[in-house]
Amino acid sequence: MASVVAACSSSMEPVSQTTTGAGGYVSSATVNATPSIAFTPANVKLSAGGTVTFAFGGVGHNVFFDDDPAGAPASIDGVNANTSVQRTFSAPGVYNYNCHIHPGMRGTVI
Repeated sequence: MASVVAACSSSMEPVSQTTTGAGGYVSSATVNATPSIAFTPANVKLSAGGTVTFAFGGVGHNVFFDDDPAGAPASIDGVNANTSVQRTFSAPGVYNYNCHIHPGMRGTVI
């Protein structure tokens, strides 16, 4: 059972990760909320129970898990800049997230 993070950008970028398991799944990864209004990297394979660090740069963003199944981690509300926030994905599932400040800025954790 695993998780994947997909962003509105279609490029595959390197992922900060700690352990790569079978199928390329990692136990932790960093997703950057960029000034170009995108979550990057576009895709991250995350093992169930893994942690994603959302790294917010100089432009304020947030992360909301709208319309997701039970088990989605808590949203990251407010206007977040120059900080990082971690979320653990303990239950397998499909978790869509987006930035409420910037329509169209979104990703998915599977």
